[in-house]
Amino acid sequence: MMRLLKFVLAAIGFLTVLKYGVITLLGVTFDPDEEVTIKVYPSPTGQYSAAHVSRSGGGVAPFCSDAVVVFNRLLDVNDVVKNDNYQVYSSECGSFFDHALSPNVQWESDDDLRIDVAIGEPRIFSRKVDLRGTDASGNVKVRFAAYR
Repeated sequence: MMRLLKFVLAAIGFLTVLKYGVITLLGVTFDPDEEVTIKVYPSPTGQYSAAHVSRSGGGVAPFCSDAVVVFNRLLDVNDVVKNDNYQVYSSECGSFFDHALSPNVQWESDDDLRIDVAIGEPRIFSRKVDLRGTDASGNVKVRFAAYR
């Protein structure tokens, strides 16, 4: 009886390890490319633009990150999002308590950008948030406000 019990438990353990191994391999092999969405916010006169860049993907290990970049209107947004020098905000994805997406980007004037970010989600571990008070040129002041 003990041999049968040991055999059954060993078989269950083996199948469990095999199952998660296959899931991991399939997740890594067939994982679609990350999804990138970009929403551009031009300044009041159009001299500058801010873009909210959201990246998500994963499969077995899902991820989601948000960034805000600020740049001169003469630059191409697709080139700007590849360069961290234009980034004024980055963090994991979040949402406000009313389920609106975070961050909320709004221009106060051509040289004053306000970014509202959500801090209301309970978390076990702290998350990394990068903030920069001016754009790459130093001409646009960036102000942040954190809400629940």
